[in-house]
Amino acid sequence: MKLEILQENLNTALTQLHRIIPNKPQLPILSSILIDVSKSNITLSATDLYVGIKTTISGKIIETGKLAIPGKIFYSSINSLNPGKLTLSLKENTLTINSQNNKTTIQCLDATDFPDFPVMNGETHSLSTVSLENIQKMVGFSTSIDPTRPVLTSLLFQFDQDGLLVVGTDGFRLSTLKLPAEKMDSNVQFLVPAKAINEVTKITSTQDVEVVSLKISEELKQLVMEIGSTQLFVRLIEGEYPPFNKIIPTQYLFEAELDGAEFGNQLKRAQIFARESSNIIRLKFSKNELLITAVSSSYGKHEGKMNIEVNDGEEGEIAFNSKYLLDFMSTLKPEKIKFLMNESLTPAMMRPDNQENYQYVVMPFRVNE
Repeated sequence: MKLEILQENLNTALTQLHRIIPNKPQLPILSSILIDVSKSNITLSATDLYVGIKTTISGKIIETGKLAIPGKIFYSSINSLNPGKLTLSLKENTLTINSQNNKTTIQCLDATDFPDFPVMNGETHSLSTVSLENIQKMVGFSTSIDPTRPVLTSLLFQFDQDGLLVVGTDGFRLSTLKLPAEKMDSNVQFLVPAKAINEVTKITSTQDVEVVSLKISEELKQLVMEIGSTQLFVRLIEGEYPPFNKIIPTQYLFEAELDGAEFGNQLKRAQIFARESSNIIRLKFSKNELLITAVSSSYGKHEGKMNIEVNDGEEGEIAFNSKYLLDFMSTLKPEKIKFLMNESLTPAMMRPDNQENYQYVVMPFRVNE
């Protein structure tokens, strides 16, 4: 195998690929990047068996061939070089990288051990890159990072005749986002690892594309997303998703409108004193005023007040883990917030004003007086 390629093109591709290379791979070959040079294409691939990326880049092909090269060292080596032409040549399982003033040799692995990517035959859907970015921003942060509960590390995609509903939860809070999408004759739903949506939005940010194609294979339990010259393969999560519709209240007794910037600042001040008490803060709503309280057994107590606009109901009191509220504020940065609640021990809901297609529902905490 021998080819000539621009460092900047190769480095862009490796930046996408190296992120999914596992630090502790199940198999040694999973620590590598596969380079497959045919007569017409230069294809680079990486996978951790759950998420895989395959991308095609341009270059001058001199000799065809295939190799699997340790991914981290290969990425670091290419990333350290200056932009310009590189020559890559394989001889006796050693890859030589020549640039203007540098020569690097890297021992390769057996390319035949690299796992094959699935051949996908299934329904195809399309989503705009804007929709995917909104899914990542507005729903992705609500998922769990606990690998022992894989269902909660995923996002529920639910296609129906009305469009696409995306849900994320970690068991303590959940987000739902309704998006326009290709209408379906029948309902289709699947669980996508939140990590995969994070990766696809990083890829779309580097490519001039407006639409991402999604192909689902129920038989293989696989999803492939095509972003320009890059394909992202995802093993779908299997399991029963929590009955989220039973968690979300159908109506609320109290509704208020809050200024986003002031509410965020008040939460940050309260959290300083809430750290000792599992980050618990209390919100007490009264006529046109919100009192935010946090207590520290070691340092004292903080109280903050802010003006609000009550749209329905008279008053209410509720306690939360402040992290869940601050996650919402720092991620979405809403100018105005609709806050809706019922009793102190039932889920409450927040959403940016004028975004009826979105819900952020948080479970409250019981606080002993």
